[in-house]
Amino acid sequence: MTRITNNMKSLKLTITISLIIGFLSLPALIFLFLSLADIAHQESDLALEWRIAGISMIIISVFLLSAAATFGFLLKNWNQLFKE
Repeated sequence: MTRITNNMKSLKLTITISLIIGFLSLPALIFLFLSLADIAHQESDLALEWRIAGISMIIISVFLLSAAATFGFLLKNWNQLFKE
């Protein structure tokens, strides 16, 4: 019984982390779009735009990894978590 409760706590934690990073990735997508639009229009100084694009890609990559880890954890413990 303790293993099931530990798995549920771990699952809730990974879901919470994935949701937080997911909400951070939404503004990151908007900033990425805006910075790439400036890069495409060849504005004068593009250092900030490239930095924003890099940070946005890191945030989105971390979100994809956390979502994949959460999904993998859910599949690994499916039978234990959802027994009748």
